[in-house]
Amino acid sequence: MSPRRFRPPALYTKSPFLRSILDGMPESVKIIDPQYRLVYANQTSQKNLKINLNDLRGRSCHEAFYGYKEKCFFCGMQKVFANGESSVGYFTMDVNGVNRDFEVSVFPLGCEGKKADYAVEIVRDVTPVSKGKGLPQNAGQISSRDKNFEVVFDNMAQWAGDDRAVLVQGEKGTGKKSFARALHQRSVRSERPFRVFHCADNSEGECCDGLFGPDGAWEKAKGGTLYLDGICRMGKKSQLLLAKKIAKPADWQSPRVVAATIRDIADLVETGIINPELYNQFASRVLRLPALRDRKQDLPFLAQHFIETYKVITGSPAEKLGSAAMCQLMTYHWPGNIRELENQVERACLLATGSQIESFDLPINPPSAEKEKLDDLLNTTEKAYLVDALTKSEGRLIATAKQAGLTQKTLQRKMKKYGLKADDFKHLSDGYSAISN
Repeated sequence: MSPRRFRPPALYTKSPFLRSILDGMPESVKIIDPQYRLVYANQTSQKNLKINLNDLRGRSCHEAFYGYKEKCFFCGMQKVFANGESSVGYFTMDVNGVNRDFEVSVFPLGCEGKKADYAVEIVRDVTPVSKGKGLPQNAGQISSRDKNFEVVFDNMAQWAGDDRAVLVQGEKGTGKKSFARALHQRSVRSERPFRVFHCADNSEGECCDGLFGPDGAWEKAKGGTLYLDGICRMGKKSQLLLAKKIAKPADWQSPRVVAATIRDIADLVETGIINPELYNQFASRVLRLPALRDRKQDLPFLAQHFIETYKVITGSPAEKLGSAAMCQLMTYHWPGNIRELENQVERACLLATGSQIESFDLPINPPSAEKEKLDDLLNTTEKAYLVDALTKSEGRLIATAKQAGLTQKTLQRKMKKYGLKADDFKHLSDGYSAISN
């Protein structure tokens, strides 16, 4: 097919000035058709790939630039072509052995109603900014801007290029399966199957037939990734057989194994629940996912994401969190982690009658009227006030103390009393204003 068929007419009809602007941009700029084929790439894009425009036209964007057979996990073009919506996403990619962070902006070009003729993609290296944690990092369904989550993205970027087994530990609802799926999407096995096997669903944990039988999960995940949920529930015989399977040299006939447990792996080995022989296969690839209470910078943004999701599903008028609801989110312990947050926001969307979700729409751990004491009520109010002040000041103690009419020493004492840390409130002002205004 002639490359000319992939040229947007407006770009090539007497527009040397526009072309010179695009070619002079330091960002990578691409124009893509609804089949995700490249119709234009500026000089920066061509230099990055060391391929000229004629050789790029007509090729799949995700394959030419990112090496994926399927569309990229961070791709926002589906919204562009489906609804004419712009989107911005972030991802981390290994560039010459160094992890770099990129911002991907996508917007429609040549819209007629809601139908976009083309999508424009602009990719910008934001590593210097993101290292200051002003921007979220994304991988598949995982998104975070909290410093406690940095190690998750760093390990994912490093481990995506090999086939070694990975063990993920974390509380219920922390996103262990989402991590495994994101790791699979970033690996060379991304076009092969991703299968989930629940070890706890098998009688006494002896899951040899269901896992290794002729039509078992191992065979179904051939060449892809096998996610073993609840590996601590696996029986001794199955553990030894799994250890032998993983110990064999990696090949395309075997899946890559990502196992998960809610319990500490060191304790499991010490108590004899996990065979040391099996643990040795995971020893160099063990990752602990932080609980939601340990990544509080993410709370406002995760909540807003769930609001936008469930207002469509439920038909709710809710658009954002009110300031009282925001304080409630930031002071709650979240034993159920992200899963609990999603359930609470879904319920709040159903209960909300206005554009803001209020505190009474989020009945999180409501105090008992019979047992509630005046001191408890005063402590709750004081803690909520400090959370509000710290959020607005992005954790700056001098500004917070001034607003609260306290000395800095008194403020620090009260923060210690309520378990509040200044670092948890950095970079929250933009999200807070979007939620509370």
